[in-house]
Amino acid sequence: MKKNIFTILIGLTLLGGCQNTVPKAAEKEKPTEAQQQPVDSVKDASFPYQSLLSEDEQSYTLLVIGEIDEQNPIEENEEIMEAVSNILSLPKLETAQKAYPELDLEGETVYLLFDNQGIVFEGKELKELTTFLEK
Repeated sequence: MKKNIFTILIGLTLLGGCQNTVPKAAEKEKPTEAQQQPVDSVKDASFPYQSLLSEDEQSYTLLVIGEIDEQNPIEENEEIMEAVSNILSLPKLETAQKAYPELDLEGETVYLLFDNQGIVFEGKELKELTTFLEK
């Protein structure tokens, strides 16, 4: 009987010691200055899809929804590529509505342009987009 109690006590002591090795939230290291993001690159937290926002104020991110013109890919359009740093393309409206339900998307082809705060342009024609970017 004494052997069993002694074995149980040693097991509980080892188990208790293992649980104390995880650092508490208050003991975790604070991020160093190099790890912190600069204030000007912090995105607007009120926008629900932070991954769609551009990285800085000098460029845009483009979301293209609908069939893509394979003869004239948007990536080869110089006017667009000068201003846009990232392009995300979704072939079907249904896919985009599932991925981004809070965006009110309508139409077969939609071009959405984002700056570092939110949507700055929404159109159904590529010509409208290029006209906006020229301004």
